Amino acid sequence: MGLKRRKTSGSASTPEPKRRVTRSSTRTSTAPAHDSPKAGTKTSKKSSTSERKEPSPANATPKVDEAPAEDSSPAPQVITTRTITHDLVKKPIQYHQYTPSSSNLSPTLIFTHGAGGTLSADAVVNFCTGFSKYFPVLAFQGSMNLKARTKGFHACIEEIYFSQETAQKSKPKGQIKKKRMLLGGRSMGARAAVIAASELLAEKDHEREETSIQLILVSYPLQGPKDDLRDQILLDLPESISVLFIIGDKDAMCPLDLLNENRSKMVAKSQVVIVRDADHGMNIKPASATKQVGESTGRVAAWWVEGDLKGDVQYIGKQEE
Repeated sequence: MGLKRRKTSGSASTPEPKRRVTRSSTRTSTAPAHDSPKAGTKTSKKSSTSERKEPSPANATPKVDEAPAEDSSPAPQVITTRTITHDLVKKPIQYHQYTPSSSNLSPTLIFTHGAGGTLSADAVVNFCTGFSKYFPVLAFQGSMNLKARTKGFHACIEEIYFSQETAQKSKPKGQIKKKRMLLGGRSMGARAAVIAASELLAEKDHEREETSIQLILVSYPLQGPKDDLRDQILLDLPESISVLFIIGDKDAMCPLDLLNENRSKMVAKSQVVIVRDADHGMNIKPASATKQVGESTGRVAAWWVEGDLKGDVQYIGKQEE
């Protein structure tokens, strides 16, 4: 069975009087608007997983010793560079919109990079490329300030969902559909995504809508540079939120034993994808395999969005013999 497609309504947003969203500097191309890895890069040994043009998520969950095979179809994405201006943020937000070739454009993942990174970081590019084989991605550029990055999420949410939000509110109360939203990021961007999700649930109108939020947290920095834990915002997430952690097994900022301990305390349900030999930046050895494995994380995350990732823990990458 192929990847299921669902129509997606908008999500909660800031009050309309504060809204001021515009677009500018639009540029569309069939090649990524970033410094992508060189074409023709060699990858790791070919997995025994069969190649497929339209993977069946229910049957294609990566085995413990395998990484998903790279799709044989050409990259379908159209990547558009745009900007958002909003009262919530001081400067316009630049973002890359990854759009699949499919006419089905929902749901959209709102994603952001780490503290010292950019939209051109390999870990961001590779993940978004893999994910956008199935669903759109809005990857936005933000500052190193956590609060400002969280506001960036709210501004992008209005950009994506505002028109749908307006249409929903015009309907009779009984016809308002449950909203579905995808938020994610890597490293500090993952922390901002968690905070934004909690704020959205706190502010939403419980009488008029329900919001279903799925969080994709890549390289979540659970342990800070001074061994301080960033676990409380995860523990505060309600049961209604679903979380996918994508972590390298050599990520010093998120030791797997510490993550497992934290997950056991979380109220929100979660699953984890472990990338073998990957560090905090999702770099692996040999370096030539980083791109393929990074795109695999994006594809697996897309399968998870539709509930087609089975098991509590999954592995990506070649197991050492």
